[in-house]
Amino acid sequence: MGVQAVSVLLDTHAALWLVQGDERLSATARDRISPLDRDGICISDLMLFELALLTSRQRVVITEPLAPFLSDFSAHFSVLPVDAEIAAKAVELSLPQADPFDRVFAATAIRHKLPLVTRDREIRGSGLVETIW
Repeated sequence: MGVQAVSVLLDTHAALWLVQGDERLSATARDRISPLDRDGICISDLMLFELALLTSRQRVVITEPLAPFLSDFSAHFSVLPVDAEIAAKAVELSLPQADPFDRVFAATAIRHKLPLVTRDREIRGSGLVETIW
């Protein structure tokens, strides 16, 4: 049995771009993710709700019904639940943005001691969580 690289947590755009093979996912992020198996590539369960909202607002366009899309999407990842510690940490973080999804993703990364793959400049510049981009 080989040694697996440290797991990562993905922000929504990073997860979408990974699944879609989109070149906007940075080379650094791709290099960090590529040796990982599904169990090492994590998302927050709240991301599924964010994706549902984004599709309803047509900011993410899908070609299949929403529930099967979300099921297929989540099958690529280890889905981490939001627990009491994450919820509390999310509201306590001194992030400049109020986006609740970003707050939960950062808090999830902190709770699980995972680097967060994100291009979000405010999160990366905050110094609150290790980031990869």
